[in-house]
Amino acid sequence: MELWHLPILVAGGFVCGVLNALAGGGSFVTLPLLLMMGLPPQVANATNRLAIVLQCAGGLVTYQRARVIPWSHVLSLSIPMVLGSLAGAYAAAYLHEEIFTKVMAVLFAAMIVTIFIDPKRWEREHGVGRIRLRLYPIFFLMGAYGGFLQAGVGTLVISVLVLLGGYDVVRGNALKFALALIFTLAAVALFAGAGQVRWGTGLVLAAGSTLGGVIGARLVITKGRRWVRILVILAALAAIAKLLLKG
Repeated sequence: MELWHLPILVAGGFVCGVLNALAGGGSFVTLPLLLMMGLPPQVANATNRLAIVLQCAGGLVTYQRARVIPWSHVLSLSIPMVLGSLAGAYAAAYLHEEIFTKVMAVLFAAMIVTIFIDPKRWEREHGVGRIRLRLYPIFFLMGAYGGFLQAGVGTLVISVLVLLGGYDVVRGNALKFALALIFTLAAVALFAGAGQVRWGTGLVLAAGSTLGGVIGARLVITKGRRWVRILVILAALAAIAKLLLKG
């Protein structure tokens, strides 16, 4: 890492943090950035997780102060997501991405359709949410994708929580941050064990993403609902384009 990389990493991390707090897709900024700086794909994929971990921790502090984190669902949903994350992170070292990313592109497209079916769900306030057992396989698969690639998983999680789980946007985002922190920590542990994490680069990136996560969380709490739906759609479209081009 050269000296001129530092401000670029901090700025890229900040953009990633804000995007992930609002709608997801921030890793579509930081992953290409790490690749441009010469990190091998597997190392970039692993190093990017440090920014996600600290960004989620910073955002959670903001959500906790506003008392909107539904802690009762964090533990139960983190179990399938952590299991999925470990499976996905393990597979990242051995499986080819092409088929997996194309399947995810189809899922993002289906998600956009569901957003337009009932857009008022994204404007609801005080949605406490009910997580049914039949949704657990979906959370396992989202955890697997998060462990495998990470980029865009936040968009999937917030969409499932709002559209299928009944949460409002603010509580859904708070729960998304808590789940992302837990299952990403599991993936980081696995990648670190494989020697694929560049700690110095990752921590510089994380400095910017932590600040971005805090500011983004405040925007969600204060500005909230309708425009977050629009950002989710834009993030999903960007994810589809990136996944298909990558595949």
